[in-house]
Amino acid sequence: MKLHNQAMDDDYLSVEFDKAEKKLKDALKKCGKSACSKPVIGKLHIALGTVYGGGDKLDQAKAEFVLALRADPKAALIDALTTTELAQAFKDAQKEAQGEGGRPAKAAAGDVPHTPVAEQTVNTPVPVYVEIPEEIDASKATVRYKPFGSPKWKSLEMTSMGSGFGAEIPCEDATTTGELRYFVILRDEAGDPVGTAGSMQAPHRVPIKNEIEQEPSLPGQEPPKRCAAKEDCPPGLPGCPEAGGERGDKDWGSACEETVECQSGLVCLNGTCEQGTEGGGGGAASDKGKGNRNVIGLWGGLDLLLVRGTDYVCSGSDAAYACFYPGSDGKQFYGEPADLPGTNGVKGGLSPAGGRVMLSYDRQLFANLPLLVGVRLGFAFGGSPTSAEEPTSWGGAQNPHLQALSFLPLHAELRAAYFLLGDRIVEKGGFRPYGFLSPIGLAQVNASVPVDVCDRRREDGSLQEGSGSNRCPSDTRFVEDLDAYQITGRNFSAVGAGVVYGITPHFGVSAEVKVMLMWPTLGLVLAPTIGPVFAL
Repeated sequence: MKLHNQAMDDDYLSVEFDKAEKKLKDALKKCGKSACSKPVIGKLHIALGTVYGGGDKLDQAKAEFVLALRADPKAALIDALTTTELAQAFKDAQKEAQGEGGRPAKAAAGDVPHTPVAEQTVNTPVPVYVEIPEEIDASKATVRYKPFGSPKWKSLEMTSMGSGFGAEIPCEDATTTGELRYFVILRDEAGDPVGTAGSMQAPHRVPIKNEIEQEPSLPGQEPPKRCAAKEDCPPGLPGCPEAGGERGDKDWGSACEETVECQSGLVCLNGTCEQGTEGGGGGAASDKGKGNRNVIGLWGGLDLLLVRGTDYVCSGSDAAYACFYPGSDGKQFYGEPADLPGTNGVKGGLSPAGGRVMLSYDRQLFANLPLLVGVRLGFAFGGSPTSAEEPTSWGGAQNPHLQALSFLPLHAELRAAYFLLGDRIVEKGGFRPYGFLSPIGLAQVNASVPVDVCDRRREDGSLQEGSGSNRCPSDTRFVEDLDAYQITGRNFSAVGAGVVYGITPHFGVSAEVKVMLMWPTLGLVLAPTIGPVFAL
């Protein structure tokens, strides 16, 4: 109980979950099978489940709560440390702790608490020890494991030792850096499964490294000795050379140009040594080993123009604006708006400006550097209408309006992109974020805002005469909801970021956001796009 109090009052409250877990496990070892009362054992398991919950290990927390309730049906959560998630895990544990008729049920698959060794060195046996809870009547144990790079699971019978079972996965199954995966099946005398530690779908993992800080071992035994490295790979691992072939010493994740540079069991894929599916012969990497460096995409995007707030937008004095009559199929406004508050002006903000569809091609320049350069070509829709008529004559006065140029529906740009979190551009089930720069492009983005004006001119350009309206003074006419288009330049430069999610090794979906600076007539555009990408 002293260990319990130290774990929960000091370590847990200091968020040092590892220290709390160790103290509670030490306390349970001291209790053994008969040294502590059932309420004490239940309290220790409740505390250990609470620690697991604090570390977001709710499955292990539930398993501890089941053990607590089997030891002491009156066991309860610690009120001051209970969360909604822990309460739900405890509720689930209560259902599992009772079988039919209220009899304790056997442990279900995956409910045996187990902590794998932190790491192991290459070519060294991997110790696996599972301590068996008192409530589980297990007489046999088998560890099922899968070496890094191997397509098959292997089996190894474990030996009874202390209050559990132990085994050492042989060194020929730990010949390369990567993760070794395993799970343990517990059986009774009749050979029926009574519990598991891990599963094939969610196995325990042990990182295999070239160097580690502390050598692991089975309880009460010396750390296993490192085996002599073999010249060839163990059977079944991809990328292995023929007998007698020489391989390099680059481990998983190292940059490479050829498979022969990588350690046994690895292949050179997309410029890095990693797990693969091709057969290696120790020679130059095949095209597959070089990875998929050509990427084709089909994109759809929306343009959002940051309209700047200004006045006199329909007066013809600002070349960045052109006004059109609503629903007139290109009839441009060439009038003379009166200077009245609340008219002939717009407020700033994002405004939809149409969209565009594009086809892209990008090429990864270097196998070991995720830098791509490419082009995008496409078609834009929306924008501004084409002006149907030239400016009307104002008699003796000069009409300041210019006829608006036709909207440019084309899109073309050069770009460079750099991918993060690995060299592979498309990887099944993986996210690849990237940033990009478009130094120059050809496009136009025009957006409209509704504007009301009090026009001194008729549509034919002559001066308005007569009474006004409730909105406009005399000698003016009220024109409602003119479409005031902000016109941007036909060139742009852009920066942005995106992410690719791989659905298969060669196909994925990408989404990105681009900020475009239009020039020479300035404008700022936010352009989200999405589309499928194909790696070839």
